[in-house]
Amino acid sequence: MVVSLLFVVSIFGFGAYAADEEDDGNVKGMLDSIPEIVAPVDPTVEEEKPVEVQGLDYDGYLKECQKAVYPFFKAPKSVVKASPKVEVTFVVKVDETGLILGVAAPQRSGFNNFDAAALKALNKVGRLPAPPQGWNTEIDKVLIPFTAKSGK
Repeated sequence: MVVSLLFVVSIFGFGAYAADEEDDGNVKGMLDSIPEIVAPVDPTVEEEKPVEVQGLDYDGYLKECQKAVYPFFKAPKSVVKASPKVEVTFVVKVDETGLILGVAAPQRSGFNNFDAAALKALNKVGRLPAPPQGWNTEIDKVLIPFTAKSGK
């Protein structure tokens, strides 16, 4: 049996009180008896209903863009053989019709001919699918990763 000691100071002096597991129920009982405090509800205030906003399917749009570009991508065999995990990701800015307005590669693959092949694919396609409703042409960008397996 586990026994814990609580030291209680009383007006009459010092004393010791041994509490065991049975007393834990008393503490829990005291805590359970404390009433919950509920904030008053003003009946004149109407409860706000959640606004339903159709979500932007960003992942779905990116897949559509990849499907449009990958058929034009031909990875250089020499690069794939030397580095099978080669990758470059292009950040593509499009207008509301999908027309490519700008392209950037924050980090290159390390192989100029691989990066050039990816850029060539983007130039050949010229226009991606139109972005979904809610797309902000000033902020939103399309990320298109090119790997050794892209276009296959």
